[in-house]
Amino acid sequence: MSVKDPYVKVLDLEQTLADLTAMVDQLQQERSDLEIALTTAIEHGDAIEAQLETANRQLKNEVRERLIVERQLRDLVTTITQKSRDLEVVLQTITEHADQIDLQWLGRYIESENAARRDSLTGVANRRMFDECMAREWARARREREPVALLICDVDFFKSYNDLHGHQAGDDCLRRIAEILQSVLHREGDLLARYGGEEFVILLPNTDLKGALQVAESVLRAIRQAALPHGASSVADHLTVSIGVATQVPADADENALFAEVDRLLYIAKQQGRDRIATVSNVPPDTP
Repeated sequence: MSVKDPYVKVLDLEQTLADLTAMVDQLQQERSDLEIALTTAIEHGDAIEAQLETANRQLKNEVRERLIVERQLRDLVTTITQKSRDLEVVLQTITEHADQIDLQWLGRYIESENAARRDSLTGVANRRMFDECMAREWARARREREPVALLICDVDFFKSYNDLHGHQAGDDCLRRIAEILQSVLHREGDLLARYGGEEFVILLPNTDLKGALQVAESVLRAIRQAALPHGASSVADHLTVSIGVATQVPADADENALFAEVDRLLYIAKQQGRDRIATVSNVPPDTP
């Protein structure tokens, strides 16, 4: 049996002591760190608790908001599902009754379009329809180099008529005037419209001044023959009208030029005593 070298034993003991010293130092450091951590926790415990409480409150709020959003999404899905089912029913109904629906829709569309272009009191065309027809006819006449004639007819002293006989009688009077004016027109393309108040316009496509004057004279004659009583007129004991007449082959000017000219002539007819026709050929030389 061999005996170990005493020097080796001394080295083992020193190593063991060194390891123990290092372990003790590490434990002391860990203890020191723990004491610092505990001290910090004690000193800042309120702040840490407040932070934890804030984080917990935020988490609860997020959970609540998420539940609300999820409920809203469920309601939205339910609504969309119901709308989808309703749409399927509508589409099926349309498919099964397409012909009837098309005819009903077309009928209502035509009625609404007619109502939008008709004067509700007299039933003749309104200003909107006149403006549309005038623009269309003016463009056509310009292309084909044809004349367009226009008449403006104004009921004489109509305000006085209303004041004396009442507005209901005034409405009846305008309806009767419209009927008389319409009876004078015989061509399909001729248009009678109530332009506003007691003023009516007559559009005569492809009509020269001679033809326009014939229509104006027919209007004047028909109104006189109707002999509608007018107790407040200084011209006659019955209703009369003043008429401005002009015709023009469209060139560079637009349709407003013709309207302005006819309106000027209507004013001249009133200045000359009313119950008459004024056109370029019968304007006195001293009339502007």
